[in-house]
Amino acid sequence: MSPAVIAHGLGARGDLPLPRDLFVWGISLALLISFLAMAVLWKQPLLDRSADGRRLIPVPVGAGLGLIGRALALVLYAVCLWAGWNGANQINNNILPVTLYVTVWVGGHLIGGLLGDVWGAINPVDTVARGAEAVVRPLGLTEDEQGWGQWPAVVGMIVFLFYELSHPTGAAPRTLGLLLTVHLILIMVAAMMWGAAWVRRNDPFTALFALIGAMAPIYGADGEVRGRPPLTGLARVPVMGGTGALLLTAIGGTSFDGFSESTTGRDLFDSYLGWELAWFELAGLLISILAVTTLFVLGVWWTVRVTGMAFRAAWRAFTPSLIPIVFGYAVAHYFQLFADNIQAFVFRLSDPFGRGWDLFGGADGLIWQIDPDVVAWIQVAAMLAGHVGAVAVAHDRAVELFPPAVSLRSQFGMLAVMVAYSSLGLWLLLTA
Repeated sequence: MSPAVIAHGLGARGDLPLPRDLFVWGISLALLISFLAMAVLWKQPLLDRSADGRRLIPVPVGAGLGLIGRALALVLYAVCLWAGWNGANQINNNILPVTLYVTVWVGGHLIGGLLGDVWGAINPVDTVARGAEAVVRPLGLTEDEQGWGQWPAVVGMIVFLFYELSHPTGAAPRTLGLLLTVHLILIMVAAMMWGAAWVRRNDPFTALFALIGAMAPIYGADGEVRGRPPLTGLARVPVMGGTGALLLTAIGGTSFDGFSESTTGRDLFDSYLGWELAWFELAGLLISILAVTTLFVLGVWWTVRVTGMAFRAAWRAFTPSLIPIVFGYAVAHYFQLFADNIQAFVFRLSDPFGRGWDLFGGADGLIWQIDPDVVAWIQVAAMLAGHVGAVAVAHDRAVELFPPAVSLRSQFGMLAVMVAYSSLGLWLLLTA
């Protein structure tokens, strides 16, 4: 397991049996066929009516599982903080880098899209925030946000992506230990000033994983574990100022990660080193976020032009359609990273500080790798599924908001955006 494997998602991938251009055209055609099928068969909004789902487990166990999960997550959080400051300052021999970049960051995406907002149920950051809020509540210092929306989460996400993708020592335990400590202090101050609910809305991981979890076929409510058709929860996902920007930042970050690993990206950045490289890569990250945002703005503009809806209202109405893309990009880009390095995380549990321990056995275990050809097909399937899901969510919202004569035309622009996103994503996957 090398530092590059932890820092970036694309590893060895098998060859697909068809030319790259044919895959791009094939996915574009699949999106068009899906769009036309929805236009013919999907005349009424369907997602919201199925969003409640049904109980999967006959007794409420969610609360108990959540308490156990929170306790374990809080212990792991403390271990990672200690490892950052006092463990071996080596990426491969310290539990912090693989925990942050693989178990939490990538796992939050992949597990959240399938099993719901698991991170929200066990989140140690939220546990700390609730404790800080409880301490200061008698002093009357807790107040809700006033017009912040989720913009602090956007800023936090950009900072994290800079450390993940650009910072010269962004995977070093000491660097990450300092980052986590500053984050912990900010979380505690924010909780004491505005409350734990503000932290849940604006901690970048917490905010993003809650949005991704809303699309999952499994979710928790009032201590129950419930099931519902995939994507239906997106009909009720809360959208506020900054929510769309947070999702677009995540898409832009994953896109830039793929670009930096592509042949073109390597040719562009390989001549720079150290902080000079970091600033160039930060500029590339921001340009990537701007590019995907511009595409979405054009899609919303088309909807506004056809329907006369206010731009801000249309932006918020169709923001949930970005969530399946975030998930699809994450699976396509990070699936192999997660499959390989979640094993390394398990090994590191036996020796979290790099001191030669073997607490649970297997500290020197070998990573079993999935067949690269299987990885390749999973990547393409995830890309397709994410964009078809986005088209479905946008279509459902359109038939809910607009009369039949307008709803179909209103989505032509958004369909073009999804084709552009899928083409970009496939190019990044297949040129790495």
